[in-house]
Amino acid sequence: MKPQDTSGLDPAVAQALAALPYGLYFLTTGELDRPSGMLISWVSQVSGRPPLLMAALRHNRGCLPALQERQAFALNLLSRDDKELVKRLGRPAEERFQGVELSLGPLGLPVLAAAAGVLVCEVDQVWQPGDHVLVVGEVSAARWRGEGPLLTTVETGHSYLGLK
Repeated sequence: MKPQDTSGLDPAVAQALAALPYGLYFLTTGELDRPSGMLISWVSQVSGRPPLLMAALRHNRGCLPALQERQAFALNLLSRDDKELVKRLGRPAEERFQGVELSLGPLGLPVLAAAAGVLVCEVDQVWQPGDHVLVVGEVSAARWRGEGPLLTTVETGHSYLGLK
């Protein structure tokens, strides 16, 4: 993973933000024959009833138009053993899905066949409080294999600061 440009940010703020641990996931949307997706770490459950997840995506990310058109997304949960898969998923968008097996998930969304689990969400709210778009989705379906701990930024040694 590339070091991030933290110019313009107080060094103590950058260090403290980088220390926050996050899960590392792969968000997918679109159609099985036209998948769109990206690695994402800014995700949180924000409600129990109904179950709602919030995902933050930088305003200029390529999968945003597909997500806004589809009004649904799948949050693919990655196992700690998926570090090689993460390298493939981190490639440029035009290469991202090469050699990555997808299957048809709930709501007809493309999902990673190798995912430890999947949470499928229908978009409930979208807003942009800063340079990221916050997408709140209601969980409508899930798959869970129950295979060990999930991958976090602690294991990858890289924390997204949202600066590019």
